[in-house]
Amino acid sequence: MDETTQLMLRGVCRGLHLAGYFTAFGTMFLSALLLNGVTVRGHKTLVWAGCGLAILAGAGWFLFQTAYFASTNNLSAIIAALPIVAQDTRFGGLLLGRLAVLLLAALLFQANRPRAAALLGFGGVVAEAWLGHGGAMAGWEGTVLLGSAIVHLAAAGIWLGTLPGLCLAIAVVAEPGPLARRYSPLGGLCIAMLLLTACIQYALLIARPGAFLTSAYGAVALGKILLFGGLILLAARNRLYLTPTLPETRPALLRAIGAEMALGLLVLLAAGILLQLEPPAMAGIT
Repeated sequence: MDETTQLMLRGVCRGLHLAGYFTAFGTMFLSALLLNGVTVRGHKTLVWAGCGLAILAGAGWFLFQTAYFASTNNLSAIIAALPIVAQDTRFGGLLLGRLAVLLLAALLFQANRPRAAALLGFGGVVAEAWLGHGGAMAGWEGTVLLGSAIVHLAAAGIWLGTLPGLCLAIAVVAEPGPLARRYSPLGGLCIAMLLLTACIQYALLIARPGAFLTSAYGAVALGKILLFGGLILLAARNRLYLTPTLPETRPALLRAIGAEMALGLLVLLAAGILLQLEPPAMAGIT
């Protein structure tokens, strides 16, 4: 397996891991804070589905990352290195710890304790920040990047992670309007936080606009920006045109949320690949 293929596989597994983790956490968050005590049939199954995806994709990520650390494609050598990565690296400890936290949160959610579950899940979401560039950098740049990554992950987890549960809730509740109107300001706040933190991260990691066209990191980042722009347009349409006229526009809103979920998955896959690449500011590319 060549280096580029291995990098892509690590990135895809990381993106799918985030998608599963966000879905499980977002469903817990939605149930704890936005449903006003209403139980939506299917949310517990959705949490388990997100948890399962996070575990399976996380296992793939762990395997490919171990191969990268060990600089080998030999399966026996990779398997032999797995315990070392688990015990002696920040990557291994954080990934396994976050999965354990997610499992505990899922069990709490099944026991009808959504607030405790959401709180635990939130901790697992933001702990991902220490596996990014900010967690690896020293000095004020590392501190700023780490702080912005924590906010970025929190906002992404709340917005993108709640979409599957929101779609299910809007499909089954008798009056979807109040839920959609409660959700809209939260979605807007998350978008604002994502835009702000993305600007901070790109200013420090890309440095010059020309690097969007002269580096692999910049090209993937540009693709992610375009996908995010599509997400914002869909969210704006939902808030301005579809939410105010519920329940008449329920089918159209469900289709729009489905499109948001698809674009959101592409954004997370791009993010997973992006985090495997060296930023232009670190590589000296301008």
